Order: sequence, then structure tokens, then C-alpha cells
Amino acid sequence: MEGFEFFKSSRELYRPKTPAAALKAYETGFNPIEMFIFKSGSTKPLNEEPFDMEAIERLLSRKDLDLEANVVLIGIFEKLIYSHDQETALFAAESINIIENRYNSRIEQLKELLAKDPEKDNDESSEVHSELGKIFFELAMINGSRVSIKKFYFKEAYSRMNFVRAHRKLTIEELGLMVRILLELQLYRNAMDILERESNEKDTDYLFLKAEIAFAMKKYDLVFPLCRELREKAEDLPAERKMLLYYWLGDEQ
Repeated sequence: MEGFEFFKSSRELYRPKTPAAALKAYETGFNPIEMFIFKSGSTKPLNEEPFDMEAIERLLSRKDLDLEANVVLIGIFEKLIYSHDQETALFAAESINIIENRYNSRIEQLKELLAKDPEKDNDESSEVHSELGKIFFELAMINGSRVSIKKFYFKEAYSRMNFVRAHRKLTIEELGLMVRILLELQLYRNAMDILERESNEKDTDYLFLKAEIAFAMKKYDLVFPLCRELREKAEDLPAERKMLLYYWLGDEQ
């Protein structure tokens, strides 16, 4: 099949749903290689309308989705739930339940761990509370449009992280989570106080968190000096943070 012949006759060919299926069809001689190339290269953002329902279903089937993916999916399903097509609306409602139940199942597992041994060593139980804090934070984030539920989960997350903080020093990841919970609750001064008390090393992680708090407080006179200080340490920054820093500063790099 040469040139544009594939596009002229593609309707007559087997149309696989996934790139993997297209590759299998080519390997068995069922389809030309052009179908695999077309299926692999024909992608668009998941949340661009009209939605690609096959891609959404494939992503939903994965049980290891991160927060970013879940937020995108919930946003899509909250639109589809109002679809005039009953099957689509039902699929959206069931999909929201699937995502939330994944979180709830893990919460129950962790709560059972705590219930089995209430006198468990604080270092061990703090790890469980830390994971619960992260899960409640993610549940709050995926419930962005439901204000009361979101606020409830943020408070639950804060309570768990406060337990950890009472029993040991927070890791930098936990400190970042604590700060972001407080920012979401608009407790900006509390966030700054905890950052100052918990972080002994004024490293790039500390500077980024401080800049994030200052930005949320709209204290831009504090943000720019922090960004300039971070730019001096740019060589030590991971690529994502470096790009964010240059964006904040309006640099072209």
C-alpha cells in the first residue's frame, strides 16, 4: 500500500481499538503497517472534546493511576454525567465510583492496620497516618467541584499529618504535603509557620515551598527574591522545577 492509498481504503480494513491490537493485526498479516502507524500516532489530549471514550476506558482500567490522571478523569466524568445518552451518563457515574472506591479500599486497609494494634510503635503508625494523609489529600483534590466534601477531606488529611508531625520530624515530601493542605484551607500563615519550624535546611525544597506560600498570600515582593535565589541554584534543580522557575521569572530558557 503506497502513498495515500491507506486513507482511501482504511474503511475496508479491520480497525483495531488500540496500538497494541493494531501491531498484532500487522504481525498476523491482517492489516498493513500503515494502520499501526496511524493508530499509534493519532492521539489527542484526553480531556479534549469530543472525548475519546476508548482511550478513557483504557486509562480507567489501570489501577496505578496518579493524582494528575485521576483529576483529569473525574473532570471528564463530571461532564459526561450530564450526557443526554443514558449509557454514557451511567458509565460516567460508575467510573467516578470506581476511582473513589479505589481510594476508599486503601483507606480501609490502612485503618485495619491501625485497629489491629492500637499500641503499635509510633514510628510505624506514623507511616500509616502519613499514607492516609496523602490519600485524603488526593480525595480532596479529585472532589474539587464539591466544596464541602473537599474541605472535609482536607481536614482529615491535616489531622493525619498532624499526628505524624507530633511523633517525628516530617520528611520533605510530607512537609510539602502539609504546606499544600494548609494552602488549600487558606491557612497561609500556619503554612509559613510550619515550614519555618520544620525545615532546618534552607535548601531548594524549602525555597520552592516558601515561594509557593508567598505566591498564595499574594506577597509577590517575597516571591521574586526567592526565585532569583533559586535561579542561582538552577544547576541543581530537576528539569521540571527548572522550567517552572524560568516560567515564574519570565526567562526564555
